[in-house]
Amino acid sequence: MGEPKRIKTYVRGLDERTMGGIPAGYNVLIAGPSGSMKTSLVFSIIYHNVKNMGLRGMFISFEQNTDELVDQMASLAMDPKPLKDLNVVDLAEFRKETKDEEERMDWFEALIALLKRYKKEDGLDLVAIDSLDALYSLTHLPNPRKQLFHFFRELKELGLTTFVISEIPRGASTFGKYDVEEFLSDAIIHLRIRELEVGQTTSVRRFMGIAKMRRTNHDTDYYPFLIIDNRFELVSE
Repeated sequence: MGEPKRIKTYVRGLDERTMGGIPAGYNVLIAGPSGSMKTSLVFSIIYHNVKNMGLRGMFISFEQNTDELVDQMASLAMDPKPLKDLNVVDLAEFRKETKDEEERMDWFEALIALLKRYKKEDGLDLVAIDSLDALYSLTHLPNPRKQLFHFFRELKELGLTTFVISEIPRGASTFGKYDVEEFLSDAIIHLRIRELEVGQTTSVRRFMGIAKMRRTNHDTDYYPFLIIDNRFELVSE
């Protein structure tokens, strides 16, 4: 088995720690608490791969509307509007339009069908789902282990590199709501927030660690995760 093609993260210090990036075709879980920059990190990975590598990407948001998300990313010098191969799909608006049917819809099935259609019609390499927890809130899960197994398997069979965002509390010992998401993912990037006393003030700092990445030599240390000149960077203290 040869060395896999890798998707660069464009995070300074991360690609160097992952043998050049994330193996293409992986399901990647991006887990962290609110405010840890999960959405911005994933958008950045897709944005820079579309802009610099000629890949085709899609960012699917279940909660933020398109204008809010685009404005937020443009403030970080990542305006998607000039990139014809980067689609931002606002399912929050679709949810409002189908609110009478929302509880009866199989959102897992609808999402897979959407991705299959886009891949067939326009071509697709990278996709982000923001977030898994919002998707859970829409979906009846009487048997989450079984349903998530099939959902992650179908994502894998699409042949895309998929970034799935998972909202977890600070200090959580697992990376997903049902304790199975981490086993179903090929890679896990974990973001943390810590409050540190600096003199007479309290400083909130972000950290990143690689909890899992198959076929990749990586350490499991956590490093400060910073934005410097609108670019993400891992630094050694």
